[in-house]
Amino acid sequence: MRKLSKGVAVIVAIALLLCIPASLAADDSAQNGTAQSGVAQSSAAHSGAATVVGKDEVVYARLSSGGDVRDVYVVNHFSLEGGGVFSDYGEYVRIVNLTNLEPISMDGDAVSLQTTSDSFFYQGDLTKRELPWIYTVEYKLDGATIQAETLGGTSGKLEISINSQKHSSIDSTFFDNYMQQITITLSIEKCSNITADGATVASVGKNRILVYTVLPKQNARINITANVSDFEMSGIEITAMPFSMNFNIPDIDDMLDDFSLLASSIQGLSYGVDLLDSGATDMVSGTAQLKTGSSDFRIGLNELDANSGQIIGASAVIRDALVEINSALSGAGDAMDLSQLAGIPVFFTLLNNSLNQLTSGLSQLRDGYSTAYTALDAAIAGIPSYQIDEALFGSLYGKATEDECALLDHLKESYSAAVAVKSTYSNVKNLLSSVTGSIDSAIASVDPVIGMLDAINSQLGALLSGGDMLQQLEQLSAGLKELSDNYGLFHSGLAAFVNGTSSLAEGYAMIDDGFLELFLGIEVFSGGISDLNAGVALLASETQVIPDRVKEEIDNLMSDYTAAPFKAVSFTSGKNENVNFVQFVCKMDGIEKPIQANAAPQAAEAASFLDRLTSLFR
Repeated sequence: MRKLSKGVAVIVAIALLLCIPASLAADDSAQNGTAQSGVAQSSAAHSGAATVVGKDEVVYARLSSGGDVRDVYVVNHFSLEGGGVFSDYGEYVRIVNLTNLEPISMDGDAVSLQTTSDSFFYQGDLTKRELPWIYTVEYKLDGATIQAETLGGTSGKLEISINSQKHSSIDSTFFDNYMQQITITLSIEKCSNITADGATVASVGKNRILVYTVLPKQNARINITANVSDFEMSGIEITAMPFSMNFNIPDIDDMLDDFSLLASSIQGLSYGVDLLDSGATDMVSGTAQLKTGSSDFRIGLNELDANSGQIIGASAVIRDALVEINSALSGAGDAMDLSQLAGIPVFFTLLNNSLNQLTSGLSQLRDGYSTAYTALDAAIAGIPSYQIDEALFGSLYGKATEDECALLDHLKESYSAAVAVKSTYSNVKNLLSSVTGSIDSAIASVDPVIGMLDAINSQLGALLSGGDMLQQLEQLSAGLKELSDNYGLFHSGLAAFVNGTSSLAEGYAMIDDGFLELFLGIEVFSGGISDLNAGVALLASETQVIPDRVKEEIDNLMSDYTAAPFKAVSFTSGKNENVNFVQFVCKMDGIEKPIQANAAPQAAEAASFLDRLTSLFR
């Protein structure tokens, strides 16, 4: 299409200018007449009360760059059944009809409205500049706090902190049931190395969009960092709406059954550990008795070993005395002075008493040892013979807590001590089992000597009191010879026994020390088992409620994400009814660079009439 010349354009413009006023006046007169007639007809037709089906409120707020609320206004929308007169409530400083030109009036917090249609909009600027949430935004540049007003055009490392928390003076329905969406827009030409933990990030053209979602009943603290150059930023946008989200929650019955099985298994473990604890207590009692008996036996052996020289010496004196007496009787004949025999019965009586004490002591030693050995053998037999894999201990350490590791250390020490005692006992068992037989043999050797001494004493008594001295002397000599011969064998056996007792005393010291270590190890083991029993019992008690607790926790967790049905309430006034929906839309001031003043303003040329006329249509 060809362009009009400047002259033609001017002529057309003048013609249009001259025609417009008349046409506008005519159209305006006609429209006003029609409108006034329509308003009059409408008012007459809808002078009754309107039925409000529902009300929606969209709350708009303008905030400063730091989060302070500057203005709050509400766009109210009503769904009606037909037209008519109706009322709304709110504390407004100004109201504007957004539907038609009909006037609306306000009396206190009551707003009188009238419409001819089924839908009506009006805006009200709220008196109170408050929202259900309090927002604060802080800015730091290179670690130093900076005001938003001076941030535009700067460069450096920027930190933005956005906080949202409940406004305690506003109806908690909004904080408890509304989800907030906070959106920050950053230019990738002015911002680099952007970090925004927890944000949903999107790129739109040259902008990086950071979106944060704040669930109901939650405060928020948002931190964003970036390297900025000649910084600018559009205002932060916040929307809040009723939370609604559907979740397909899987069937948790199978999981709860597994927890029930776990609880039942731990209960069985607790029962087994309780039995183990009882057995460990009995083991401590048994090893305590074993330790005491072994200690007494060791003392007896040491005393016997210490007196072995005196025993062998005394026995040698008896043996030599018997040999001399026997020699004397054999060579004395009729010329023997019988008065020399008067002291022999006294000596034999003392000897007999000593031998009786010896057999009594040996009997007590045998009985005590037999009791101790029986207890020892039963206790050692009760120590398990299986070997515990070291790798198993290592795997347990890797999974255990610090206290459980200490318990494992005690268990390992007790196990090592038990293995050492069992191995030592196995090596000396034959020697220990032969001690009782050796003592019995010694007693059996002493008993004939005692009987023979009694017989000789009787013969000496008869000899010294008279009678057939020769015959009695011959019998006495024969008896003493037999006694001397037998006592020589007894002395040899006694010397071997005493020497064996010395070796036994030296070896038994190691066994007794092992019993002491065994007792201490089992005592620690029992203490550890008792602690384990208490811990497992507590664990069993706690795990019994795991299924119910898990279900309760899942329900509590899902309650934060499953919106409970709630009745919408008006933000403008509690008097308003039939409220269907309330939404919040907030916008903060952006960060702008300061405006640069012109260096030297140029003088404007005077415009001609033609220029001013044509500019009206540009």
